[in-house]
Amino acid sequence: MKRFFLILLYIIPVMFSGCVKNAEIQPDAITLNYTDLTLQVGSGKQLLASKYDATQIIWTSSDNTVASIDEKGVIVALKEGTTTMTAKSKQHNITAICQVKVIPMVIEGKDIGIGADGSVFIIGTDSTSAGSGYSISKLVNNKLTKLPDCGAVRVAVTPDGTPWVINKDHKVLKYSGTAWIEQPGTATDIAIGANGAIFAIGNIETSPTGGNNIMSWTGSNWENKPDCAGTRIAVAPDGIPWVVNKSNIVYRYGGTYLWEPFNNILASDIGIGANGSVFVVGKLTSSAASGIFKFDSYYRWQDLNLPGGTNIAVTPDGKAWWLDATNVLHKQQ
Repeated sequence: MKRFFLILLYIIPVMFSGCVKNAEIQPDAITLNYTDLTLQVGSGKQLLASKYDATQIIWTSSDNTVASIDEKGVIVALKEGTTTMTAKSKQHNITAICQVKVIPMVIEGKDIGIGADGSVFIIGTDSTSAGSGYSISKLVNNKLTKLPDCGAVRVAVTPDGTPWVINKDHKVLKYSGTAWIEQPGTATDIAIGANGAIFAIGNIETSPTGGNNIMSWTGSNWENKPDCAGTRIAVAPDGIPWVVNKSNIVYRYGGTYLWEPFNNILASDIGIGANGSVFVVGKLTSSAASGIFKFDSYYRWQDLNLPGGTNIAVTPDGKAWWLDATNVLHKQQ
């Protein structure tokens, strides 16, 4: 009997030790710090897997054109759309996912200028230390790059992509590529046509209902244009200025034929593209609805059924870009 119990005492530990040795150790589940994300184009976010080092995970995106992810789990949003980020263990057959939605980049500004070459400049919403206005940035591929040492409230762009600005003190400045150079005279608004013609609204009131003097740039100074006043200005590809006056009436300069009014629209700003497309922010005189309107060859203003704004510019191919009352940039599709 003693021998039987000794055998049992020997067999039982062996049986249990065999079970423990052959049992599979269950890995910890992958838990990500985000299961869904909404990112603006150009922004990024770090994905982390709890209890796992980033080097223990294989990171993949179901659509690398929408958003990419690197070996450390850093996501970069590239274009509008949706994609799925997957985290997979290198040692175990376990995964976790994060759904990513990429939305257009939200750009804010006080004014916008677009050159005939497609160059885009934005007057920001952040005041500069000099108190002369707001920051000036160039927009390239949905990324804003600030230009140095200047503040402004209005901007226009030459055909070769050089910005001219008006600051809070009504000074006119031109960017040389490295510095801002003050130009003669003072102004409250500025516009540049696809042919290089430069016009400005001065700071001298010439009409209580029309606004301030209208000036053309001679290459070294400003020359006043007769018989009209305005508050906002744009220039057609042929160098003809269009203005919006203090009473919100749109006028087009006719040279020897003076200024031609368009009485069927009330506008607050005007923009003209390098292809000649004319847009205004405003409303028809026959309607209370405000929005974005395009001038057609039949002297009519086409309602684009787009929400209104404050400042407008036009791309070389004739698409309206505008800022709304909350300073957010919108683009016509």
